[in-house]
Amino acid sequence: MAIQRVSSKWAKTAVLQRSRIVNEYIPVTRKYSRQTLERMTELFESNYIKPDRGTYGNGVMRVKTTHLYEPVVNSEDSTTDAEVPDETNDRNLPDEPEAGALTSRDTYLTTTYQLQYGTEERSFHSLDELERALNDRIQERDYIIQQGISLMKHGDLPFDLRVLTQKNLQHNWETTGILGRVAAPGKIITNIHGGGRLATFEELVLPHLHQDGFKKLRTELYRLGTHTAVQLQTSFPRLKEIGIDIALDEEGRPWILEVNTLPGIYAFGLLPYKEAYRKIKRYAIAYGRLPSKKGKSSRTSPKAQASSAKKRVRR
Repeated sequence: MAIQRVSSKWAKTAVLQRSRIVNEYIPVTRKYSRQTLERMTELFESNYIKPDRGTYGNGVMRVKTTHLYEPVVNSEDSTTDAEVPDETNDRNLPDEPEAGALTSRDTYLTTTYQLQYGTEERSFHSLDELERALNDRIQERDYIIQQGISLMKHGDLPFDLRVLTQKNLQHNWETTGILGRVAAPGKIITNIHGGGRLATFEELVLPHLHQDGFKKLRTELYRLGTHTAVQLQTSFPRLKEIGIDIALDEEGRPWILEVNTLPGIYAFGLLPYKEAYRKIKRYAIAYGRLPSKKGKSSRTSPKAQASSAKKRVRR
């Protein structure tokens, strides 16, 4: 039976939100619309707008909202002493202001929206302008909008984590690996295809957490991988593997950004944990993601097949 793949981010998110345990790790996520854009930019300084279906971070945009209070004077400018006219010309003086119209300094709110796509950035001063720019890229496709998480950084570059969870040889869910991805300079995504680089979990997280905190986080992520897989399987019963993209905020709290049902496996082979990678491959072979070595060796090469066919023709 074929391994089930689920491409819709919203479909997966909706299932995960039904789990009390998993939902605590999900940032506020909604289907994209003018109404949700307005509401989310009011609530959060940063929001990510993503294609409902897509891979490698293609089409992901970020909107950062800045609110500033600008000073404003609510009445006419006051006259300086040097400009006071002679008493003989007092008929030219303005009437005495009423008590409620006395000069006072106030503020008004200005809002700026900064849209980033790849390394390109544009600023807008109204929601209408922002929406038009977004719609030029979105067109008629389905998108979601998600609360932005301020990521932990390695040096000056943000990073996230990929947690791999697979069906093991006993057909139970097991988290088998965690790797890190560091964003390329100026990028808003960490995907390797977008210029990010691989790193170990320890390299990225240990500088921010003491040893006990690191161990606690690792245990939490391994459990979260299993909980996430179990919950998704309630609606998608033929799943065999998932890759969970995890953001760590500046306090070290994990957040689920999205879940991939066709996770990359070979990146784990580039890390120093060779025994863990052998287990990942062993499980992937068992549930049919990778061909077995026995199957590879027993196959007849195209050249041998051609030679055999010639012999049969001669007979």
